[in-house]
Amino acid sequence: MPAPYNRPMPDSNAWLFGPQVALHRARQSLGSAEHDQILQTLDVSQPSGQRILTLRDQVFSGQKINTSENRAVGHWALRLVVAGRHAGVSTEGLAQHFAPDQEDLLPRFSAQDQRVAAFVEDLRSGKVRSAKGLGYTTIVHLGIGGSDLGPHLLIDALAGNRQNHPIQAKFLSNLDYHAVQHCLAELDPNTTLVAMVSKSFTTQETLHNSQHLYQWMKDAGIANPLEQFVAITNRTDLALRWGITEDQTFWFDQSIGGRYSLWGPVSLTARAVLGNAVVDEVLAGGLEMDQHFLNTPLLKNLPAVLAATDFYNLRHRKIPTLMVSAYDSRLSLLVPYLKQLWMESLGKHTDQQGRPIQGPACPILWGDIGTNAQHAFFQLLHQGGQGVAVDLIGTVHPEHDAVESHQALLANLIAQAQALSLGYESSDPNKSCWGGHPVHLFMLDRLNARSLGAFLCMWEHRVICLAALTGVNPFDQWGVELGKAIAGSAIAAMREDSTKHLTPNGQPIAHQIDAVSQSIIDWIKQR
Repeated sequence: MPAPYNRPMPDSNAWLFGPQVALHRARQSLGSAEHDQILQTLDVSQPSGQRILTLRDQVFSGQKINTSENRAVGHWALRLVVAGRHAGVSTEGLAQHFAPDQEDLLPRFSAQDQRVAAFVEDLRSGKVRSAKGLGYTTIVHLGIGGSDLGPHLLIDALAGNRQNHPIQAKFLSNLDYHAVQHCLAELDPNTTLVAMVSKSFTTQETLHNSQHLYQWMKDAGIANPLEQFVAITNRTDLALRWGITEDQTFWFDQSIGGRYSLWGPVSLTARAVLGNAVVDEVLAGGLEMDQHFLNTPLLKNLPAVLAATDFYNLRHRKIPTLMVSAYDSRLSLLVPYLKQLWMESLGKHTDQQGRPIQGPACPILWGDIGTNAQHAFFQLLHQGGQGVAVDLIGTVHPEHDAVESHQALLANLIAQAQALSLGYESSDPNKSCWGGHPVHLFMLDRLNARSLGAFLCMWEHRVICLAALTGVNPFDQWGVELGKAIAGSAIAAMREDSTKHLTPNGQPIAHQIDAVSQSIIDWIKQR
C-alpha cells in the first residue's frame, strides 16, 4: 500500500546538541542523502542560511525587526539580568546592552528584576501583608495568552510537592464567569493577592475578571481591595490610574511580546510559588541556549537544524501538522504554551515586505501528554494515512523512585518513535500501519529549572529560524487584534442599539459586526 510519504530507514548516526537534548536523524531522513538535503538549507553560502544568520543578529543587536509595529525584540535581554545576581552564570558571547532607541534598557530591566525579586521575598516571608494584616496564602493570576501560559507552565513543571510552597497560585484567564466561580470557590479573600498581567493594561478578559475579584473582596468587607492587587504591564500609567499603587506596579518594555515574556516580571507569580532561585535557574538555562544559538555553526545548531527539518517537512514532504507529545506529566501545559508560541508567531501569509509567501509558514502544532495521547489519537497517526511530523519528549531521570513505572513510560516513548517511523506490514491490511512519520526524539537528562529554560528558549530560536526561512515577521499578531476589535463592537451591540455601528446606507463600519453577526445578537437578545 502506498504510504503518505517516504518511510525513513534506520541510521545509526546521531548528533548531540548540548548536554541534555539529543536529535537522532535515524527517525527523520531516508539515510544520509536526504539528511544532507535537509541540511543544505543551513549552508551559509546559500540565501537561506544567510537569512537565518541575519535575522538572528538583528534580534540580538536590538534592531527594529518587528516592522509592522516598528519595534525591536527584547525578550532575550530579560535573560541577561540573571547574571547580575546568580553566581556562575556566564554571558560570554552575548550582547551586553539593548538599545533600540539609543538608550540602553538593560539597567531598567535589571532594576525591575530586582524589584520583583525583592517583592517576592517579602511576599514569601510574610512581610507583605493583606489589607487586614494577614500573610498571603494564594495569588490569583489574571492574564491570558502569553500573560498566563508561561508562568503557569513553570509552576506545573517545577513545583513538585506543592504543599511545600508558602504561596499557592490560581490562574484565571477565561472570560467565562463559570471559571471565576470555580477559581474563587475555596479561596479566602483576606489572604489572596491578585496579580493583573497585561502588557497594554486594556486586555478585556483581564479587566473583566479583575472587576469580579474586586467586588468579591469588597463583599468580604475589605475596604480598599486594590491594596491586594499588583500589576505587571508596559502601561504603568494605566495601572496607576486604575488605582494600583506604584510600589505594587511592575514594568516591562513594549519590545517584550506576550508569548516571549515568561523571562521577566510576567513570571512574578511563578517566583512567588517556586522561589526566586528556581526561576533564576530557568533564565540561566535560557542563557545557555542563547550562547549555543549564537556561537554554534548552523550545521550543528539545534534550533537551526530543527527549523530546517520543519521547513523540509512542510514544503517538500507537504506535511501540514506537527504533533508534540511529552512523556512527562509535569509538562501537561507544554503543548498549550508551544501552540501559542508557534502559531501566533508563524501563522502568517505574507513576508516582512507584505508579499505573499509561497506556502504555509509553519505546520499546525497540536498534541497531548504521553501516554494519554496513545489512547486518544495515535490510532489516526498509525493507520489514518495523514502526514504528521512528530516531536516526542522524555526525561531520563525522574524525580521519584518508582523505577519500573518510569522504565515502562520510557519504553512506550521509544516504542512509539519506532512505530510511527517504521510502521508495520501485515498480510491483513486492517492490521498494517503506515509508518513514515518523521520523528524528533528529545531526551532531557532531568526536567529541572535549567533544562526547562534551555528547552523553551530553544523553541523560541526554532521559531526565529523558521521565520527567517519563510520570510515572515514572528513578532506581531494582527489576526488576534482583528478578533479583539470585532468583539468590542459586538459587546457594544449586545448592550445598545446596534444600528449605531452601521453607515447611513446600512453597511457595517470597518472591523465592526456584519449583518449575520447582528442577526445572531438580535436573536440572543430576544431570548
